[in-house]
Amino acid sequence: MDSLSQQRLSSVLSASYSDSEIRNALQVLDARFTDNSPDSRRQLRVDIQAEVIRGNAHIVEEFAKIAEQLKHIGTTLSTMNAVVSSLRTNVAAASSETAPILDEASELLSQKKDVETKEALLSAFTAHFVVSEEDVLVLTSSAETLDDRFFRILNRVKRIHSDCEVLLASENQRAGMEIMDLMTKHLHDAFQKLYRWIQRELKHLSLESPQINSGIRRALRVLAERPSLFQDCLDFFAEARQKILLDSFYTALTGAPQGTPGIDSSTKPIELYAHDPLRYIGDMLAWLHSSAVGEQEALEVLFISQEGEGQNSILGGIEEGLKSEPWVGDYRDDALEALGSWDARKGLMMLVDKGLETVCKPLKSRIEQVVASHEDSTLAYRISNLINYYRLTFEKLLGEDSSLLETIKSVEQSALRQFHSTLQAHVRAVQSDLPQAPPDLSPPDFLLEGLKELKDLMVSYEASLAPTQEREEEFSKILEEAFDPYIEGCRSLRKDLDELQSNIFGLNCMLAAKSTLDQFLFTAKRVSMLDDEIKTYIKALVEYEHNFFVHTSGLNPLLVALDDWNPTVPNNRIPSLRVMLISNPSLQKTPLTQLPPFSLLSLTQVSQTLDKFLQSALMDVQTELRRLNSPKVIGEIAHEAAERFVEDFRRVEEAVVNALANEMEEGMDGARNVWPRTVDEVRVLLT
Repeated sequence: MDSLSQQRLSSVLSASYSDSEIRNALQVLDARFTDNSPDSRRQLRVDIQAEVIRGNAHIVEEFAKIAEQLKHIGTTLSTMNAVVSSLRTNVAAASSETAPILDEASELLSQKKDVETKEALLSAFTAHFVVSEEDVLVLTSSAETLDDRFFRILNRVKRIHSDCEVLLASENQRAGMEIMDLMTKHLHDAFQKLYRWIQRELKHLSLESPQINSGIRRALRVLAERPSLFQDCLDFFAEARQKILLDSFYTALTGAPQGTPGIDSSTKPIELYAHDPLRYIGDMLAWLHSSAVGEQEALEVLFISQEGEGQNSILGGIEEGLKSEPWVGDYRDDALEALGSWDARKGLMMLVDKGLETVCKPLKSRIEQVVASHEDSTLAYRISNLINYYRLTFEKLLGEDSSLLETIKSVEQSALRQFHSTLQAHVRAVQSDLPQAPPDLSPPDFLLEGLKELKDLMVSYEASLAPTQEREEEFSKILEEAFDPYIEGCRSLRKDLDELQSNIFGLNCMLAAKSTLDQFLFTAKRVSMLDDEIKTYIKALVEYEHNFFVHTSGLNPLLVALDDWNPTVPNNRIPSLRVMLISNPSLQKTPLTQLPPFSLLSLTQVSQTLDKFLQSALMDVQTELRRLNSPKVIGEIAHEAAERFVEDFRRVEEAVVNALANEMEEGMDGARNVWPRTVDEVRVLLT
């Protein structure tokens, strides 16, 4: 075997039948080699090669077609490259020719965009920061009326003025400065126009009209943003109201304004109908109060009614204005500075007070004339109380700093000075010529007259508005002048009377004084002092009548002897007898019946005297006290004196009956024969 065959055999033997290529080859062979005959095996190679040749031929044919198509594509690409080259050449030429135009167009488009942006900014700036000539004319021309358009334009100008602060914060401040200066000028002219318009309106404004133009309220709120102009308007308005109110006051007094002849038939002039001084002054003050309240109500409608809070109120306008006029506090007076903390109602009451200033002078002169022309202290005091009532009323209405209140205080002090002067003159006249006590020991005429005047004073004071807790202390000063001198005068008259008459007279005076003072609560302390003095007088009269009972009944020697015989009981009835008993101590050890006053004869005489006494004792006491003006007090004195006498009689009776019963054979019966009266009988007879 040649080497080639060996190689092939080795190659076949070395092949692995598990190889996928061999497996695939065998599968193809199995599919194509259907007849396994020797011829077919010999022709296998030839058949396979023939088939390969046919396949290659077919492939070549197909690739020929592809080659033809690729050739056609190449031709087409060449044509296209030529066209593209031509176009590139043309485009390059066109680009070189249009490049300057495109650059210029691009620059123009960029400039157009900038112009459009600036145009939008200019339009917005103009719309926000520029006021048209027509609007400026409406804002500043006196020929144009003040309507809603005026206030809308004014608000816009104020907003522009405020927004200029933004422009001033930028690098270029020129526009902001120029616009702010222009808006400041427009605002100044607008507020001047508003100021003049308000002055014209206020000049012809009638507060008596139930309807007040709402436009003037709006204008005042806006003008409040300029405190100096606003204060000038208030001053102008107050001056106008001063003349009107002064004319109204003279019309109320005389029926016509000052300097005008004739009388308005629809009025009732105070000077013609108020003849009583108190009514005359009261009517003037009532008119003044009515006018003040009327002014207050009208000004509330003008300045406060329908106002909101914050920036919609006059206070809001003032606060805003002080920011725009921060220098006003450096040169304006206190009234303008006060606007910085402006209280609406307080400010209005200051305006009311200023409007009534011109009324103060004629009011004061008339009241002082009335007070000076009457020398009646009671009338002067009633006038002062009436004025005091209105002073307190105006103090609540206008405040303590009111000039009208100062005028009222002045006339009140004038009335009080007249009262004190007249009262002191009357008291001096009474004290310089004191009469004697009346024969009936009743209160003297000067006291009754003084109490009558005092009652009138107290009635007047009770109707005043003085605080309850201060009334007693305040009125005590009046009592010192209008009451105490008369009481001292009565005490002086007692010096010329005996004991009984002095006490009765003093008690009558004190009872009369108490009955007058007791009607009022603010004299409680003084009534308490009178009660103490009355008790002193009653005690003295009780003591006097008790002594009368003891002496008239004949019991006095018995009581004196009994007190000395029983020294534990003090005795001061008969000093001479007491001295005799004390100087002879042996008497104190002597049986009671052996003392001279307690002898049977003496006791029998005392018993008889006692019987006579008891028959008229009570009537005798009432006769002695008949000049006492109070039956109730007479009864109290008689009862107290009788009770003390009954107690004295009880002591004597016990001592006498016990002593006689022990010494007499008849015992108690014998004692009663000598001393028949009992305590109960005496009490009944003296009741």
